[in-house]
Amino acid sequence: MLAVLVVGTGVTYALRNAGDDPQVPVAVETPSETPSETPSETPSPTPTPVPTTTAPKPTPKPKPKPRQPTAYELVAKNKLYSVGALQPTKCVEPNNRPINFPQTKAYYQKLLPCMNRTWWLAMKKAGLPFRAPALIVYANQVKTPCGIERGTRGFYCGANEAIYMPFNVDYKNYKINPMYTRAWMLNTFAHEYGHHVQQLSGIFGASFARSATMADPNLRLLESRRRELQASCLGSAYLGANAAYIPMRGELLNSWKFAVANAGDEFSKPKVRDHGAKANHNLWSTRGFNYKNPIFCNTFSTRPQWTS
Repeated sequence: MLAVLVVGTGVTYALRNAGDDPQVPVAVETPSETPSETPSETPSPTPTPVPTTTAPKPTPKPKPKPRQPTAYELVAKNKLYSVGALQPTKCVEPNNRPINFPQTKAYYQKLLPCMNRTWWLAMKKAGLPFRAPALIVYANQVKTPCGIERGTRGFYCGANEAIYMPFNVDYKNYKINPMYTRAWMLNTFAHEYGHHVQQLSGIFGASFARSATMADPNLRLLESRRRELQASCLGSAYLGANAAYIPMRGELLNSWKFAVANAGDEFSKPKVRDHGAKANHNLWSTRGFNYKNPIFCNTFSTRPQWTS
């Protein structure tokens, strides 16, 4: 606009100074017996109008699109690691027990808003989007977008962002050891929610994308262990942040410690090294519980021996 105004002003100035001082002859009286004809005024020439031209506005250059983070940057340098210690939501452990299907479902339904609140605050702080996961408590088997599950485990399906919790496992275990089962239910649900946190932050999809480029099956298993151990750490960070309110103490805390120290690929059937050895599962779970901070759950930037 400055260039246009300057050009326009220059044209106007030229018009104002062109032809504004006509040369009009002045009649001079000459003594004569015969008066001479009075000369007529010479009209000033009419200035030729100069067309005013407006310089075209420069076409703004499109802003370059910001570079998208690589898969490695998403898993290893994610905004999630900047949120600091998680904020507790002061939720107590639900008093429902897995003695039947409705009570088991109610247990998880009461836990879900507590985890939603804590992780919503964390996502907001990191500038990441938040969506609450769906919760499906199932008996026997269930068909999901990620395949058919036969009631033997809790799991997370990224295709529909749903956490699936198995009634059969909780019901059976509660009859054997009620306190251990409560600790296991808390830990499993927090772990599966950890996968949802990975999904929201982009870590989940980026990790699977990395796996798809790996020709070596051992590297794919390593990537899976990093993903699973991080979910355990994130879940334990939630439990640690809310430990005083659950409360995680006494026999319940001891049962949780035993559970995380004795969960690992050594116990899987068939033995597939995709979740991490029990020593590393214990390491990352305890780390999350004690520090309560996702930055200490970065399994993608750590030594390979810590994710074996």
